[in-house]
Amino acid sequence: MKIHALLLTKDDELIFSDWIERHSGLFSTIAVVDGSTGDSTKAVCDAYSNIRYSRDPSGLITDQTLRHHGYELIRDEVELGDWIFVAHPDEFLIHDPRSFMVIGQNVMFWLPLLILPHPSEKLVWQQTGGQRPAAIFQHYWWRTGQLPHCEERMWRFVKEPEWDIVSTQKSSMVIPINYHNEPHSTLLPLYFHYKCYDLHPGAYNEHGLSTKSNLNTGLPSTVKDVDNKFFDENNCIGEGYESYARRESMESILLQFGNPPQAIVLPDGTMQIVNNAGALIY
Repeated sequence: MKIHALLLTKDDELIFSDWIERHSGLFSTIAVVDGSTGDSTKAVCDAYSNIRYSRDPSGLITDQTLRHHGYELIRDEVELGDWIFVAHPDEFLIHDPRSFMVIGQNVMFWLPLLILPHPSEKLVWQQTGGQRPAAIFQHYWWRTGQLPHCEERMWRFVKEPEWDIVSTQKSSMVIPINYHNEPHSTLLPLYFHYKCYDLHPGAYNEHGLSTKSNLNTGLPSTVKDVDNKFFDENNCIGEGYESYARRESMESILLQFGNPPQAIVLPDGTMQIVNNAGALIY
């Protein structure tokens, strides 16, 4: 039983090599689907024997068409019972996905902690020329007071996947559509999502949507200059987020959120997310 990754990227030079360096050893194969304008991403991929590289497919570009294309790159290497992990280069895993391959369910949600540039990190970013943001930006936010946003990121190959390659709607349901009704694991592994890692002028439109994607991804707030891309209590990314104004060790993160967190359903039917001690974390 193996685990494979579908990694989608487009002009992510600032963070792509860091992702590959950190995660390449976690997966038997990585299908990289690249929409970049240059060749730097391909140059990184060429150094890894377990990467299967391709440019974007022709035609409509959606979450589903890109992942379908990535799956086709590794189809001959995927066997029944293997796991597929949906990956982005701005998402750095805290938990090792291989440790969850023994769960009884076929689909797993993952819980992101949103890494956002903090004003205290601005000077370091300027001094380094904006390079290696994954090593600079360490302040995370997450939604509190309600169930946190989680995303389907991992599914087991137990049947031929069916991909929605017709719909033009943006979708966070990025696993094959015939897996949506599968029972999900109650475990919620953590990852860091670098929500805004490119602070250079022109990286975001004034309204906050990334110019590097036609999937309407990016920041929900207005972006007019570099200062708008640093976030703290006075410049929030959205309602309902709790900020952490210091660098926290991985141990403290796992202590607070759980190793990993777990979803439980109460007798009245409501759901809660708790840590290892059973303490409510949202």
